[in-house]
Amino acid sequence: DDNNNDNDWDDIQNGPDPTRWQKGGLMDLPTLEHLEEEEDVEAPGNSGGGVGLSDEAIHDLCFQHHDAIQEFETQILSNIFPSNDNNPNYKICRLPPNVVLGETVSPLTANAPIAGDVYSYHIDADPNMTPPSPWTDIYGRYMNRSRGKPRFMSCLVYLNDEWKYDEWGGPTRFLDVATDTYYDVEPKPGRVVIMDQDITHSVVAPKEEGSVGKRPRYSLVWKLILHPVREGQDMTFRRFHEMNIWPKPILWGSAQRGNEDEHESQTDL
Repeated sequence: DDNNNDNDWDDIQNGPDPTRWQKGGLMDLPTLEHLEEEEDVEAPGNSGGGVGLSDEAIHDLCFQHHDAIQEFETQILSNIFPSNDNNPNYKICRLPPNVVLGETVSPLTANAPIAGDVYSYHIDADPNMTPPSPWTDIYGRYMNRSRGKPRFMSCLVYLNDEWKYDEWGGPTRFLDVATDTYYDVEPKPGRVVIMDQDITHSVVAPKEEGSVGKRPRYSLVWKLILHPVREGQDMTFRRFHEMNIWPKPILWGSAQRGNEDEHESQTDL
């Protein structure tokens, strides 16, 4: 918090600061009743309404200047998605507030699960399930990662200065629905996870046993849209892997099918 350095709240002993965090605050999921009514499609379950920032804190985070936010967006994101002025790969922006998915979904969100919380699987968004809006009028509904279409992605950052994973747990869990298998990502301090917004995942609360106490496992999430810069552009990241800008993809679950000869059991995040 750039503007709250004098706050002496002890979140290790007392949990998240109630002046900024609230139970049930993490409800940033799109309203999809239009699909249930129009197409008999079941909307994804919500995330369980865990500990999230208050509306005032979210507004401050999204619309006021914060040095750390600006540094991440101008420096770190440019390294994650490398480009240059002469040959840009994408035009990247935050999810426009209210324009794509309605008022319930903000361009940035944060969570602070504590031991005892319960979360369900969910997706952040899906361009194939957008509600009626100017966005849908222009782009239509389409499968994420479609050629020449904006790609919906989330960028998750783990914020704790210290996190003893073996003792405290608290991973982000990704579910492969086709094989009913999951992959846990350890919340290492400062780790960045890039994922498509239509990937099924869940917060896992810290372990109730051990020394974690009421210590929250903090994370901040950017909701991003990657716009193509060329007609019919390939919106996958094959180039980044081929150029060794990104590490080799991790394959697991149904993504592993057809790759058994490589004997991998991981996922592409």
